[in-house]
Amino acid sequence: MQLALDVVSAIGILVIVVLGLAVVLGVLDVINLAHTGFMAVGVYTAVTATEHGWSFWAAVVAAMVGSGMAGLVVEALVVRRLYARPLETILATWGISLVIIQALTLGYGHNNQALVAPLTGAANVLGTPYPAYRLVVIAIAAALVAALALLVRYTRVGLTVRMVQSNENLARAVGIRVSLIRATTFVVGCAMAGLGGALLGPTQAINPNYAVSLVATAFLAVILAGRRLSGVVAACVILGSVQILFGRWANPVYSSTVVIGIAVVLMRIRPEGLTWRRA
Repeated sequence: MQLALDVVSAIGILVIVVLGLAVVLGVLDVINLAHTGFMAVGVYTAVTATEHGWSFWAAVVAAMVGSGMAGLVVEALVVRRLYARPLETILATWGISLVIIQALTLGYGHNNQALVAPLTGAANVLGTPYPAYRLVVIAIAAALVAALALLVRYTRVGLTVRMVQSNENLARAVGIRVSLIRATTFVVGCAMAGLGGALLGPTQAINPNYAVSLVATAFLAVILAGRRLSGVVAACVILGSVQILFGRWANPVYSSTVVIGIAVVLMRIRPEGLTWRRA
């Protein structure tokens, strides 16, 4: 049972990291390499808020707002001018991530910070004690997937986003403000990065580069996903499970290498991504 919970926890963590990347890639066709920077902005915003007496959950909301505002500035000043040039966008967002991380280093230093979880101790799951906060993270990941699925499938906002994703020229012709949808999507993706940074802060030591290890597998998952939510979930399940199971049964040092190998093989087999469509 312990192993199963570890696998589910790894999948939940990966989902939380991936969703912001998937939103931006799916709608804007942009691989946002600044995701690590926005996650760092989120976690440091939460650390600062808790140091000033805010509750953990209020600090998480502040992290989303802080990362979203940073994303708004980046989109308006840089990314908006590069949507038609994907290579330049990748390079620009990578540079932005470096700038953000360096700014946080200058502001907070290299020393590790800590963010205290709102729940301590263990909960009993079918006779197995497991950290209560990790169970909360799993529940939040499931709730985020469900909320995003409902938003995209059953709301007018979701219909508008899907139209822009499918055919920007047609969307523009029927009066949809494509530039506004793009900006909003990028800001939402950055806010979700901040949410992930704050939620995962209590699970490890915090420093300006702390999100790098989390996002490495997430980039593989979002590319493998095929730009559909079902593909995102499938990619997270496969890569998260492989990482934990190989680390438990073989050598954890090589688990990341094995994950990369599995992702490459799957992309070779299904270049369109892990997407199921009705015939």
